[in-house]
Amino acid sequence: MDNKDNNGRLGRQQEEENSEMMSVQERRRRREELDDRETASDGRPRSGDPFDARSSDTHRYEKGDMDMSVKADIPHGASGHGALDSKNLPKSTPGWRILIQELVADKLALFSLIIFVLITSYVFGLTMFLDRQTIVAVDLFAINEPPNEDFRLGTDYGGRDIFGQLIIGTRNSLAIGILVTIMSVGFGIAYGVVSGYFGGQIDNMMMRVVDFFMVLPFLMVIIVFVTISPSYNIFTFSLIMAAFLWTGTARLVRSLAIQEKELDYINASKTLGSSHLKIVFTQMMPNLIGIIIVNSTLSLAANIGIESGLSFIGFGFPEDYPSLGTLMAYATNSQTLQHRWWIWVPAAVLILLMMLCVRNIGEALRRAGDARQRQA
Repeated sequence: MDNKDNNGRLGRQQEEENSEMMSVQERRRRREELDDRETASDGRPRSGDPFDARSSDTHRYEKGDMDMSVKADIPHGASGHGALDSKNLPKSTPGWRILIQELVADKLALFSLIIFVLITSYVFGLTMFLDRQTIVAVDLFAINEPPNEDFRLGTDYGGRDIFGQLIIGTRNSLAIGILVTIMSVGFGIAYGVVSGYFGGQIDNMMMRVVDFFMVLPFLMVIIVFVTISPSYNIFTFSLIMAAFLWTGTARLVRSLAIQEKELDYINASKTLGSSHLKIVFTQMMPNLIGIIIVNSTLSLAANIGIESGLSFIGFGFPEDYPSLGTLMAYATNSQTLQHRWWIWVPAAVLILLMMLCVRNIGEALRRAGDARQRQA
C-alpha cells in the first residue's frame, strides 16, 4: 500500500511538472506569436525578454538606428571626426550685417539716416552752384520780404536771400561739425590708447594734462581765441574748437584700453614678442572701434550745437559767412522774433532735425555695438 501511495504521489508531481512546463512553453509560444504580429504590423521588432537572443538583436537594431539618425544630421560631405571641424561650426555675424539688421529693425533710426543723408547730399551738392558773395550782397530794395516767387524763404533786414544763406550756413555748420569731430576724436583716440596701454607714470602724467584741459572754461577760451584772431576760416575755427573738445574721447578710450590690456590675448601677443604698435592697432583697436564710432556720432551732434551756439552769441562766423547759428542770431531782435518767422524758424528746425537724426543713428550704432560684443 505504501508503495502504491508513493508511486501515486510521484505520478501526480510529474504530471504537475509536465503541466507547468507546458504552460511555460505555451506562454512563450503565445508571446512569440504576439511579437511576430506586432513586427508584421509596423515593420519594427519589439523588445521582449531581456535574456532572449531576439531582444539583444532588437537592442542592436535600435542602437544602429540611433547611429543612423545621428549621421543623418551631419552636413553633406562631413563624416567621422570631420563633422566637428571648425569649418562646419556656425560663424559669427559680421559687424556690418549686425548694423544693417539693427537699422532695418529700428525704423526711426533708418528714417533718420535717410533724412540726414538727403540733407547732407542736397546741401553739399547745391552749394557748388551758389555764389556766396552774391547771396550775402546787400539789396536795399528787398528788405525783410516774406517768402515769394523771387525769394523762396524771404529776405533779412539787408535784403539777403534767406534760402541761400540757409543752404550755405548748413554746409558750413556740417563741415565744422565733421572737422571738429575728426580732429578731436582722432587725437583723443591716440592719446587715450597710449595712456591706457602703457599705464604707470606715463598714464599719470598724461591724465594730469587731460585734467588741466577739462577744468578750463573752454567756451570762454574759444571766445578769446576767436576774438584775438584777425581772420579765420572753417579749418582754423574747427582747429580752435577741437583743441578743447578731445578730452572726453581720451578718457573714454583710456578706460577701455586699461580693460583690454589685461585680457589674455594681449598678454599672449606680448609673450610672442609682438610690437606695441602692432598690438594696439591690429588687436586692441578692432575691439574698441564700435564704442568709438558711437561716441563719434554723438560728438558730431554736440559739435554742431556748439558751433551754432557760438555763432548765435556773436563769436562764430561773421554775417558775410553764414551758418545756422548766424541765422538763429536774427531772432535776438524782438521784431524779427515775433513778426519775421521766415528768417530764423527754418534754421531752428534744421538744427533740431539734424541733431535728432544724428542722435537716433548713434543709438542704433550703440545697440549694434552691444549686440556685436554679446556675440563675441
